[in-house]
Amino acid sequence: MVKRVLLLAFIPLMSSCLSYQFSACLKGKLPGDVTALEKRAKTLSEKGFKEGDFCLGYILLSEGKPERAIPYLMRAYRKGFKKAAYYLGKAYEAIGDRKKAAYWYFEDLKNGHITDKFFRTTRYISGAQLKELNKIAKNYPIVYQYLGDYFFNSGFYDAALYYYHIAIRYGFERAKFMAGLSLYKLGNRREALNTFYSIYKEGNLRGSEEIASLLEKEADRSAGCVAEEARTPEEFVKRKAEIFRKKEQLYKTAAEFYKLSKDTQGYRRVLKKREYYSPNYKGKLLIPDSLNISRIPYSEALKQCREGKEWAELFVASRRRKSFLKAAEEFYRAMGFVISNHYH
Repeated sequence: MVKRVLLLAFIPLMSSCLSYQFSACLKGKLPGDVTALEKRAKTLSEKGFKEGDFCLGYILLSEGKPERAIPYLMRAYRKGFKKAAYYLGKAYEAIGDRKKAAYWYFEDLKNGHITDKFFRTTRYISGAQLKELNKIAKNYPIVYQYLGDYFFNSGFYDAALYYYHIAIRYGFERAKFMAGLSLYKLGNRREALNTFYSIYKEGNLRGSEEIASLLEKEADRSAGCVAEEARTPEEFVKRKAEIFRKKEQLYKTAAEFYKLSKDTQGYRRVLKKREYYSPNYKGKLLIPDSLNISRIPYSEALKQCREGKEWAELFVASRRRKSFLKAAEEFYRAMGFVISNHYH
């Protein structure tokens, strides 16, 4: 208390500019040239003032010297300057020590300074920490959203969804969007699309953009190499027809939502993709002219087939029974493809 009184008496003796800079430094700001301020902070630190420790540590951190900043910031924190916890987190993060950075960001949260730094830095939230965070969230509900983000980025989509739903009740709009993504990651496509559609109906175009993007990604996803997996030519044709119908419908629906979101580029892109899977568009080249099939080893063609390349699927079919090849050729021709003979 005595030192605090002495410091308050000492600040007015500084020049008005230096006094302003010192006050700003204590708030985590550094206006203008800090040469004189650094000297003054060092003097105060040597006299045992926690404010001097913090300000000197903050200056050193801002100058890109985190190793030198840490002892001063640590001293300030131990003397009761709680704000130093956040900057200790930044200092340890700057030197690549994520474990210690996360520790200090967590201390900062407990002190009531609410940021997402802990959730972005930590690799693991312990049971005790989660219990503490739930207590903090009762006073600072944004923590529920931060917890959702942590679990989402860690791949725990059930837990993410749980916290996003709580955050939604407190009115955090982004949580609703992330809940939709969590549902999609969990395989609940219908509920995810319903969530994004409700966002769109509320007047947010981002809802329709996300629906379009998710549908396009789903359509882009490879269905595997049916020519390798099918047991009979009939099974091959049936599965391929289902795949083509599904992809065409997904691209069609994606185009509708890109149109709603006024994304002309996305709209045109998915319409072009849809053409590839529609039997109404004739004359499509199954094998690009630039591709020399005869020089491609079977192992490479099989790999390409598993990644969804149609030409490679025909190549794989040609290495099975003649009935497989015939079924594949008939299917692709019925879908409007032009097939050359140089894959035989």
